[in-house]
Amino acid sequence: MKVLIVNRYMGIYGGAETVVRELAVNLKKMGVECLVITLNISDEVREKCGKLDIVTPEEKFAYKFRSTGLISSLGIIREMVALRRMVKKYAPGFDLINVHNFPADWVMAGLRKPVVWMCNEIPDFYNNPRPSLALRLLRSAGIAADRFMVTRFIDTVCVADEFNAQKVFQRYGVPAKIVNYGIEYDFFSRKGGSAEIVKKYGLEGNFFLLQVGMLSPEKDQLKSVMALDALKAEMPDIKLVLAGRPQEPYDGMVRDYAAKKGLERRVIFTGHIQKDEVRSLYQACGIALFPVKTQGGWLSPFEALSAGKPVITSLTMGASGIIKREDIGVVSDDLVSAIREVSNNYAFYQAMAERGRKWVKENLTWNLFSTKMLKIFEETVSL
Repeated sequence: MKVLIVNRYMGIYGGAETVVRELAVNLKKMGVECLVITLNISDEVREKCGKLDIVTPEEKFAYKFRSTGLISSLGIIREMVALRRMVKKYAPGFDLINVHNFPADWVMAGLRKPVVWMCNEIPDFYNNPRPSLALRLLRSAGIAADRFMVTRFIDTVCVADEFNAQKVFQRYGVPAKIVNYGIEYDFFSRKGGSAEIVKKYGLEGNFFLLQVGMLSPEKDQLKSVMALDALKAEMPDIKLVLAGRPQEPYDGMVRDYAAKKGLERRVIFTGHIQKDEVRSLYQACGIALFPVKTQGGWLSPFEALSAGKPVITSLTMGASGIIKREDIGVVSDDLVSAIREVSNNYAFYQAMAERGRKWVKENLTWNLFSTKMLKIFEETVSL
């Protein structure tokens, strides 16, 4: 089988980029020929992808959020044109197209090829919590167009969990196949670097909370800062590390709130860091926090569990269903009470995290993910 993989960006090595890389690498091991089409790729991601075949357009596209304003949102059209041009060029040589992040799923019209969408997230204006009237009107039109494109030109929709399967059915009225992502368990379980990372960020002698993920409204880092503020009196040595690429204006809002509450010395913003530093932070932290609303961040709690660290997730995060079902972490929207509970009964929650570590190792492998995806590809081609 020959599979054409399409993803909007490969500019940072985040969750979607990890999924694309691991899927392509494992499919190649199974004898499947793969080509990845994307609008951009950084040197970091290119290095991570090794010998994978990846093509980008001649025109340069910067990594950009498209929901911050009307003009910015309309910029997605130029991206769609570029993706469509590349897909039309390469699709005839492939048996199936596997699309990932929007707008990859919108450029499949009329190609006469089986299409499987790995729906990492349903398209929406996640990064703009207060859209203007013009943006709200654009969103309404976009959702209608999205329903048409997906129901007309996508043959199979895959999601990582039951929560997102329900969201897919609500918008599109189609059942989705659930395929849990894999986790880089061997990487995140590897010890080392904790002392260096603690020294680098001035965390000596501190019990610190960690939230990994792009600073954005959907990841809701502000909630973590507010929880720190509420707990600082009873936990005088507590700090919070926010590790992730900043997104404006949200990053500025979080920094301003921290400054207003006098938390400058307690809240550490690392910006975008390499994965080996993320791993070291997981190894060194006390509790990993994920007060995510509904979009993204699925891999991160399981990465923290791979390091044997207690995790707290929101009720609305996609990964929370698995964490609650397997009883391997705390699922709560009351972040302050949850942090207090874990810190006051730390040995109990460390044991819970250890169970989680073993569960992740046995159940969330990229080989298992890719094997299930290949079976879905074969079934879709035979429809």
